[in-house]
Amino acid sequence: MTSAIQQATTMIEVRNLTKAFNDLVVLDDIDFSVGKGEVVLLLGPSGSGKSTLLRTLNCLETVDAGTVRVCGEMMGFSDDGKRTALSEAQIAKQRHHTGMVFQNFNLFPMMTALDNIAAGPRHVRGTRVDDARRQARELLELVGLGDKGENYPSQLSGGQQQRVAIARALAMKPEVMLFDEPTSALDPEMVNEVLEVMLRLRDEGMTMVVVSHEMGFAKAAADRVVFMSDGKIVEDAPPHQFFDNPRHPRTQQFLSRIL
Repeated sequence: MTSAIQQATTMIEVRNLTKAFNDLVVLDDIDFSVGKGEVVLLLGPSGSGKSTLLRTLNCLETVDAGTVRVCGEMMGFSDDGKRTALSEAQIAKQRHHTGMVFQNFNLFPMMTALDNIAAGPRHVRGTRVDDARRQARELLELVGLGDKGENYPSQLSGGQQQRVAIARALAMKPEVMLFDEPTSALDPEMVNEVLEVMLRLRDEGMTMVVVSHEMGFAKAAADRVVFMSDGKIVEDAPPHQFFDNPRHPRTQQFLSRIL
């Protein structure tokens, strides 16, 4: 579990966050924080706001009110009290704090696995080609695909493609990793190979926020489970408390249906 040293640094801080799509409020006055090295699982029924909350952390969704800070930096707006929206170029720089892994792998189909991973450092960070490809090979080894560098996405299984997507996100050297249902598009036998990589990242101290319904991962890897319903956080607890002694009636109802 998270050490006192890890908790001493707040990597993500969300305060009074509100987001609506037309008349539908999907995030309702959210307060939420993540310490350095923590793994937080966002859990809840469909439409509860968990994926929207995740997407606000790197400005893939704009917010209507409240603030999001990642690594101390206010995301999407100037930090001068005027709440001026930043330009796309400024937001792109802020996104360097985070790596994002989606449900669908979003790999470039005409690039090999190696080149998919090397593309970001080359074109965004200006890394030399040789250095970017060397780093990509190291990351392929990390995710257990050291022999798949010259394969194209169509030549890889779903689990392998998702592991390449994780390596691609890591190539940008993020301080926080965000996972949006990373195993939901996979066949059951491929889920564990992705979860094993995520467990390895946890063991290396990576700060992670994960939207998932993988209960085994929650129990094995999460420091906290944050349960959302109707755009609100209704429970935030360590896994043992969350699963064995949930306090909120909505959490109890949800767990009784899925476990």
